[in-house]
Amino acid sequence: MRAVIQRVRSASVAVDGTIVSAISRGLVVLVGVEIGDTTADCDTLASKIANLKIFPSATSTIVTSSESESAASSGSSTPLDGGESTRLEKQWNRSVISIDGEILCISQFTLLASVKKNKPSFHHAERPVAANELYERVMDKLRSAFGESKDDKVKPGVFGAYMQVSLVNDGPVTIELASR
Repeated sequence: MRAVIQRVRSASVAVDGTIVSAISRGLVVLVGVEIGDTTADCDTLASKIANLKIFPSATSTIVTSSESESAASSGSSTPLDGGESTRLEKQWNRSVISIDGEILCISQFTLLASVKKNKPSFHHAERPVAANELYERVMDKLRSAFGESKDDKVKPGVFGAYMQVSLVNDGPVTIELASR
């Protein structure tokens, strides 16, 4: 099972021009279910997503590229020059749960594509009925990670539908995860 996670300021998913789900600050999670995936893969992936620390602490300072360029021309050090990844790791210490964010979770079999001669093949993707059951389990596990009083924090796409996903990236921050 694979997931692509994007940190967002807002996101929505529409089907036939009608918005079916929308979130504010949080994560857009695209989930691909592979042949052979099990409920254990769902549990592992949901735990990784729920606990992924990709949000800055309340005291972190974000330096813009113009501030970085200005500091670089004056010879001073900024969080965007040498050691950037170490500084970001120290700043990113909050999960979507700890910021009381939301998750827009969308099934996307195309994450399992293999490409030969410029043509994608999706033979690694699980069949729709089984894939939908496992996708639903991932969402259930994510909801339970937030707790009963906040189970509305996880919003779905429409499984198997042709969807239009709109989002405002925050960073941008995009992370790929796998259950195994």
